[in-house]
Amino acid sequence: MSGKYRIIIPLLLIVIAVFFAFCKRDEKPPAQLVKQSFDKELVQLQAIVDQKLFPAVQKFDLAKSKTAFLDARNQYKRVEYYIEYFFPSTAVMINGAPVDEIELGENLVENPTGFQVMEGLIYGDEPAKNADELLNEVKKMQLNLKRVARFNAQYTITDAQLFDAIRLEIFRITGLGITGFDTPDALQSVPEAATALSGVSTVLAAYGDSEALTTSRRAADYLNKNHDFNRFDRLLFITDYIDSLGLQIGELRKKLGITTAASGSALNDDAVSLFQNKAFNVNRFVGNSSEFISKEKVTLGEALFNDVILSNSGNRSCASCHNTSKAFTDGLTKAAAISGNKSLQRNTPTLAYAGLQRAFFYDLKAGSLEDQALDVVHHKQEMDGSLDQASQRINLTKRYKALFDKAYNDSTGKANPWRIQHALASYIRSLAPFNSRFDRYMRGDKTQLTNEEKRGFNLFMGKAKCGSCHFAPVFNGTAPPLFNKSEAEVLGVPSSADTSALNIDADLGRYSLYNYPQYKHAFKTSTVRNITKTAPYMHNGVYKTLDEVLDFYNRGGGAGMGIAVDNQTLSSDKLNLTKPEIKAVIAFLGALEDQ
Repeated sequence: MSGKYRIIIPLLLIVIAVFFAFCKRDEKPPAQLVKQSFDKELVQLQAIVDQKLFPAVQKFDLAKSKTAFLDARNQYKRVEYYIEYFFPSTAVMINGAPVDEIELGENLVENPTGFQVMEGLIYGDEPAKNADELLNEVKKMQLNLKRVARFNAQYTITDAQLFDAIRLEIFRITGLGITGFDTPDALQSVPEAATALSGVSTVLAAYGDSEALTTSRRAADYLNKNHDFNRFDRLLFITDYIDSLGLQIGELRKKLGITTAASGSALNDDAVSLFQNKAFNVNRFVGNSSEFISKEKVTLGEALFNDVILSNSGNRSCASCHNTSKAFTDGLTKAAAISGNKSLQRNTPTLAYAGLQRAFFYDLKAGSLEDQALDVVHHKQEMDGSLDQASQRINLTKRYKALFDKAYNDSTGKANPWRIQHALASYIRSLAPFNSRFDRYMRGDKTQLTNEEKRGFNLFMGKAKCGSCHFAPVFNGTAPPLFNKSEAEVLGVPSSADTSALNIDADLGRYSLYNYPQYKHAFKTSTVRNITKTAPYMHNGVYKTLDEVLDFYNRGGGAGMGIAVDNQTLSSDKLNLTKPEIKAVIAFLGALEDQ
């Protein structure tokens, strides 16, 4: 070989090595690619807000304001999965619910801001009067988006976080997006859900998975082709599209060897569907590991629940007012007091699925089931008991010694107030079987629901707007996908079912505990699971039948019926449900009865 070639070949090898080293360095990891994509989408969102929405609102051109608003929120949906996950506090200011946030400990009231507030101003009855307020909302949006951009520049994100973010977005679309929760006036929830799925597709494309990416795009196509809010088949979409996507995302995560993230959701970290068996981790609803559930605690709690030993008079147990055959209610308009022929202030709520919420009693006065048990046992008209005295009585019985020993791994088998509270709470946390015909249908047995029940589900989650307050899958007021807060609503419930003489019920609800005007007549949103067994209905038991309840909502609640309720959180607009539609909703509710 000539000297010329001896020089050229090593140089060529060096060039090739440098080329491949450069290419290797240029191959960015998927998480970094997603972050770069987010940055571009965020810039696009800022451009729409700055260049289209702001000038349209500033000039108060209503038509252009509506168009720009819809464009901006649609663009937001592309990055919703990312902002909700990595910037949750800012996400509340960008697209949070349009209700005041009250920090009781700090005596602080935070007014809502963001897209949902803008929608109410733009689509309200008198948008011209809201022009200044709307412009102020746009300015706040500009600041919040700048905050996101500034913070994101400092973040390093992981594969596990991204897979958790798109998993939670799937649940957000299922439980909130397709119900119209954040677009009650513009009714753009179905096409916006398609856009939210495009954000999920961005992540899947970065990780190179064709199967899940194809399913995500098919789901988005279905949404775009069937975008009519009232006619959209939510049941088919969930079972045939979104749940399949969730499963494939979970399988892809495992295939790539990516661990689950320590999610802030009350669902298990590896859950792939809101409707799968054992989707929830009930221990996520308690304060610390000392409150975790166990079979032994449940067994002890069930014994105590059914025993009159907790009442000083020895004639009342928890089961006296929470009958298992009536889904742990009593069938009375208002609960019976322990003495005389008196009644308590409110209707007895079901305990079924009570463990899957964040606050207890109709006025949300208890922060845990343990606190609830303490309150009920000591209440003079409920059980008239004392946990200290009950502990002494229990410690004299051989039966309970073994039960307490097993439950708390304590050879003395001693009861004390805390253990009693916690055992009762553990039993109540176990009362969430998710074994109704509806649940079986959602897990694949398509014989479980009739056509009318299917139609009822679609109405419940759509036109009837029930699902925007009674959130799937528990169908109570604890919102997915995090399930970290239980809501109270002002419905304007009347004192009588007589529609010719309507007055709001005198019970002030949460306002009796905390005198904020927003809390007047506010009550917890209870689950509608097993509702066919829990009549009569509402906090005061005013309605005896589900037909009466649906008529109340169909007419716009108290305000829609003509009662003066300035702070009603339920829309006062009529739902315009027909009698066959009401019948279908009630049929669906029957399918939520546990078997």
